[in-house]
Amino acid sequence: MLLVGVNMKTKKNRIKLVPPDGGWGWLIVLGSSLINFSTRAIEPSFGLLFGDLLKQLGVETTGASLVISTLGGIVNFSGLIVGPLIKKYTYRKVAIIGAIISTAAIMLTAPANSMIHILITFGVLGGIGFGLSTACTLVGINDYFSKKKGQAVGLSMTGTAVGFMLMPQIVGFLLDEYDFRSALLIIGALSLHATVGACLFQPVSWHKKAVVVEVEEEEAHTLLPPDKVEKKDSIASIETTNGVRRNVSSPNLEGRKNLLNIPPQAFSRKASLISNVSLLDDAGNTFHIQGIAEEESDNELEKITVNSYVEETHVKNNLKPKPTKTVKNSLKDRLSKFSKFMDLDLLRDGVYLNILYGLSMCIVAEMNFKLIVPFFLSNLGFKHSEIAFALSSMAVSDICARIVVPPIMDRITFSRRATFIFGSVCVALGRSCLALQTTMVPIITALVIIGFFRGISLTSFPLVLAEYSSGNNFPSVLGLSMVSRGVFIAIFGPLSGYIRDVTNSYPLFIHSQTVLMASVLIAWIVEIIILKSKNNKHAIIDALQKETEDKNTETKT
Repeated sequence: MLLVGVNMKTKKNRIKLVPPDGGWGWLIVLGSSLINFSTRAIEPSFGLLFGDLLKQLGVETTGASLVISTLGGIVNFSGLIVGPLIKKYTYRKVAIIGAIISTAAIMLTAPANSMIHILITFGVLGGIGFGLSTACTLVGINDYFSKKKGQAVGLSMTGTAVGFMLMPQIVGFLLDEYDFRSALLIIGALSLHATVGACLFQPVSWHKKAVVVEVEEEEAHTLLPPDKVEKKDSIASIETTNGVRRNVSSPNLEGRKNLLNIPPQAFSRKASLISNVSLLDDAGNTFHIQGIAEEESDNELEKITVNSYVEETHVKNNLKPKPTKTVKNSLKDRLSKFSKFMDLDLLRDGVYLNILYGLSMCIVAEMNFKLIVPFFLSNLGFKHSEIAFALSSMAVSDICARIVVPPIMDRITFSRRATFIFGSVCVALGRSCLALQTTMVPIITALVIIGFFRGISLTSFPLVLAEYSSGNNFPSVLGLSMVSRGVFIAIFGPLSGYIRDVTNSYPLFIHSQTVLMASVLIAWIVEIIILKSKNNKHAIIDALQKETEDKNTETKT
């Protein structure tokens, strides 16, 4: 008589591999800082470095906006290929390639004598290199850290802030000692250090640590005849290759015997049916399952593989397996596969779209501000050394925020979006205050305040995406956000430069960036109102349904 196990829930300790949340992860942070310092740090000093050349070419602010917008657009449009490249290769290989391209872009810009040359080398080629390398830093940190992710991101972005502080001094010194082209070649050589940082990006699977976790499982404790048990799908206890036991629901055994057309003697046994299942494949995230019936007879354990039995039966009866039908890949199927590969379903989520709008507008405003500050200070009569000191002062306060604030934010319950919008609004207000100043001390004070809150905002920037993502889809969430930023930069970047040249007013240009951040604040507040309204509506519906059910119950009683 076939006996069926009654399943009861029990708690057991299991070994689970988790990210190190430290360890080699801190070397990932160091590598990320080195990449950020060697690539993106030159952007705030673009006006200082290229200003004289752009004046000679007769393009000035509009030309600078066009180059920086092209650079920023390509950096973010590279998100279309970053996700797939990281899936196919590793983020270490992609980061190394990006670092090499970045160096080549800067050095190839040295002999430039036209806007087209600068656009192609520094704008397009540099954008590809910067985008590939910097995107990999975020993916690496997301893989290595969980609880300390905010602190790790803050420290990794400190490399950018240190670059913002040192690069103006380096550029000013090089321009005083050498000419523009020699200075650019030296800066290109410095950017090659990004390859060293990329080499530290070891796969997280090499450094995962084993922890003991408590899980709840079902186990068969009592054997009962089938007529004493409800007819439900049987639960087979599964033994993995490393001795960890799991439970897997399997269809009714009799149904399987009928489907496979296997004679009953193949299943006659004294022990219970079990399935040997390999451990979760860490590379492919797949299970390899093979059903095996075990029969114990006179101290001898026979293993009968169901699949082998079926194949043997086919051979004996000269039966040929039915050929599978081939389905032609239609355009719809290809588009569906592409959509799944790129995780385009994310674009159906209104919350994600609103996040993209806010982050993209923040990047546009930040990019335009970094570009215009050297021109703004130069227009007020500041020298190269004074401009470099002002930019470095802002970078110092930025570094302080990136070091001090993330550990605090990891210990409080505020969402990353709330932290981000708070920092962004404070930055916008500080910029408008800066636009009203004309003397050195108030300008330095305003820049220091802007730098501190910018550090808070930009540190929270990638964490907003990490907070939204489910973990496995973070590369896609990041990639699509980069594409969104690229679109916004391509539209609003050159437009802002054009507005400055038409109005011939730097303060008006700075105030326009504050308006952009105000639109983000309004959009996110509207989202909160809509979501709360929907939640209240659902709560009312649920309450009415419960009240109706209670009345029906009272009526029946």
